[in-house]
Amino acid sequence: MKDKTQKREESTDTDTIKAIAHMLDDWYTQLGRQFGPLSRPQRRTLRLLQPDKPIRVGDLGEQLGLTTAGITRMLDKLEELGHITRARLPHSDQRQVYVTLTTTGAQALQAADQEFLHRIQATLTALNVNEQMHLASLLQKIGMPETQTSDKN
Repeated sequence: MKDKTQKREESTDTDTIKAIAHMLDDWYTQLGRQFGPLSRPQRRTLRLLQPDKPIRVGDLGEQLGLTTAGITRMLDKLEELGHITRARLPHSDQRQVYVTLTTTGAQALQAADQEFLHRIQATLTALNVNEQMHLASLLQKIGMPETQTSDKN
C-alpha cells in the first residue's frame, strides 16, 4: 500500500504535468494560427518539402499524422496557392504521386518562418539570456528541436 508521501508526490507530478500542458497550450495559442502567408498546418507541411527532392504524398501524410483525405485537402490548397507541385515520376510506380516545394512555396515558407521566429522572440523577452538558454536546453532534452527555422533555403 502506498504511503501518504508517495501519494502526495504522485499528485504533485500529475498537477505539474497538467500545469505544463496548460502553459504549453496557452503559449501555442499565443503564437497564433497564421504566420505571414501560411497557416500553422501549411507551414508545418512545407517545412517537410524541398524543391529538388520529391516526397511521396503517402509518406508526407504519415509524417504529418494526416489521413489520406486530410493530406489531399492540404495539398489541394497549397497547390492552388502555387506553393507545391504534384507529379508522377518517370520510371517509378505511376500510382504514386510525389510532391515538391516550388520557389513560391519556399518564399512563403521563409516569410512564415520569419514571422514565427519574431513571435517566439517576442514571447521570450520575459526571460533573460540564461533562462532562454536553459529553456532551449530543456526543450532539447525532451526531444524538441532547439530552433524551428527552416535550413532548406
